[in-house]
Amino acid sequence: MKCSRLKTFLCLLVLAVILIFFLHTLLRVNEGNRLNPKRQEYSENDFDFDEAEANFPKIINLRIQSKQKSQNFQVDGDQVVVAPYLQNVTKTFKKFIKPTKNNANHQPTTSSYKQRMENWNAFFRKRSKLQRAQTSDTVQNSINITSKRYKFPNSRKPLNISDFTAEPKWEFGDYYTLDTSSTQTSCPISVKIKALNSSWLKERFLPQITIFMDNRHFSDKEWERLKHFIPPYGWMTLNYTDIKEVVSALPRLPDQQILLSAKKADVPHCVSCAVVGNGGILNGSRLGKEIDLHDYVFRVNGAVTNGYETDVGNRTSFYGFTAQTLISALYLLSTEDFPNIPMTGETKYILFTEGQRDYGWLEALQKNKSISKGPLKAYSKSPREDFGSSFNLNKLLVAHPDFMRYLKDRYLRSETLKEKYWAIYRPSTGALLLLTAVHLCDTVSAYGFMTEDYKSYSDHYYDKNKTKTILYVNHDFLLEIELWRNLHRKNIIKLYQRT
Repeated sequence: MKCSRLKTFLCLLVLAVILIFFLHTLLRVNEGNRLNPKRQEYSENDFDFDEAEANFPKIINLRIQSKQKSQNFQVDGDQVVVAPYLQNVTKTFKKFIKPTKNNANHQPTTSSYKQRMENWNAFFRKRSKLQRAQTSDTVQNSINITSKRYKFPNSRKPLNISDFTAEPKWEFGDYYTLDTSSTQTSCPISVKIKALNSSWLKERFLPQITIFMDNRHFSDKEWERLKHFIPPYGWMTLNYTDIKEVVSALPRLPDQQILLSAKKADVPHCVSCAVVGNGGILNGSRLGKEIDLHDYVFRVNGAVTNGYETDVGNRTSFYGFTAQTLISALYLLSTEDFPNIPMTGETKYILFTEGQRDYGWLEALQKNKSISKGPLKAYSKSPREDFGSSFNLNKLLVAHPDFMRYLKDRYLRSETLKEKYWAIYRPSTGALLLLTAVHLCDTVSAYGFMTEDYKSYSDHYYDKNKTKTILYVNHDFLLEIELWRNLHRKNIIKLYQRT
């Protein structure tokens, strides 16, 4: 009897010890979570950047909400870096960057904040790296590009952005599609001549680079090559069938140098171009007549001219945009005398594709229908409605992914590309348009682009009240400022500055 009671006592004692140990462990875990709350991890399948950026017709970019920036940034896990008007977006970027007391007097730079972003929840899960260009697996058919033949790595699975913790390097990454039959300039002071005579620029500048795509630029070989680069520099993660259908429907372009080939050969003349950004530096500039006197005038995104002709002119020869910035400009500036995009008799359009949504938008434009799939599906209008009744597809030019990669790699290579957040970076649409003009025109004048004193002006020339310029994380505006300054100092472009 005593033995039975002893066994019962010992069993209860063991159970009590186990229970106490369990409760103690639970309390420690709860205390740890309270002091160090677990950060939610997202996989690449949880987050759709296109959906988050284009779910509602507004420009939605990651941005630094404060002017201050330096070496000491901390992360606030309660903030979300996407605008609150997004609808139905369940997975999005978290961890908003905010300044500390130590950095109150510093201006943001592209490189400084990256050192303090280790706690920022990345939108791509870190994965083991795929084999780089040195892999022994190759496709059967290599492509001839810029007179060299390369064999491209044949991945056992489709390449994905999340496979890389920094921008991948490929042996063929700096080779681009050239058009050796394009018209050559006869202007002695042409940008092309100056570039080839510049020690700084001649190693960068490719006068025969293919700028625009047409129906000759899709093939299985090109797909195999360009799928190694993320949009807008290639077709990684995009749908093969969609890209093939859209690119194959593009009109044939007889000559990449569309401005030089349009010039009469017997008339010695240098093709002059004005590229008009939307910077507040133009407000009160009274440069409208000077701008319109150029042979061609390039404008971008929210190109408001009505009521501002004295400062910015009213001609538009080329209008540059992405599907997102076009829709955003029409939505946000409907009350700023911008009811529609430029639609004059001389106007042509340059589309810079950023991802699958742009190709979906382009397919709808080509077929004159509403967008049937993708993140812009909610846009109620057919894209053709934004271009007026006189529009035809010959007026639309689509930038070649090689051209945009060339501009990024040789002119605007941000330090962000070396980091694990590399995939969010791309040059601004205005930068792409200005550099496009540099490759099309003989002389280029840039108006309304950011200069070193940009804080002295409102964000846009059409702002009713002075608005501070926002530095977006997915662009490197400070790098662009430096590039415009260098091109101006070396007499490659003429940059409008007030100081």
